[in-house]
Amino acid sequence: MNKQQLQAMSMNELRSMRDILQREIEQRGQEIKYELRIGDKVKVNHSRTAGMIFNVVEIKRKKAVVKTVDGARYNVALQLLERAE
Repeated sequence: MNKQQLQAMSMNELRSMRDILQREIEQRGQEIKYELRIGDKVKVNHSRTAGMIFNVVEIKRKKAVVKTVDGARYNVALQLLERAE
């Protein structure tokens, strides 16, 4: 979809598309949640953490607590996590 197609859509169409996308993002986060276990090694899909590996410390409803090798802990949205191989 390009910018011209988006501009041609009504506000109601844009809102319904936003709702569909938001549900899909939440569903993928839930799928990730059930795949993860405490102690798993993960990567965070964010520019500040490029190349870093984290350990999962705690899994919450929409976020996970991850820890770096030096002990720093971060709350990260589940959608940003992916398993490190």
